Amino acid sequence: MVFHLYQDIRNEWRWYLAAASGDKLATAAQSYKRRGDCVLAIKHMRGAVEAPTVYDNFGTLADVTRAAHLAFAH
Repeated sequence: MVFHLYQDIRNEWRWYLAAASGDKLATAAQSYKRRGDCVLAIKHMRGAVEAPTVYDNFGTLADVTRAAHLAFAH
């Protein structure tokens, strides 16, 4: 996965996360006037991507590792 940093039509900074195939997996929810603020947002996202938990549709926390193990256990 690769983060891409770019300027939009308003000359504000944005990012998106792309898979190896080039498909966009995530995009910035907001634009940033300063490039450095956008870079900082990417650093925060990188930490969030490594987080081992997700929220399911019932609002509870699920351990991704455990969920993956259960999904492939059958």
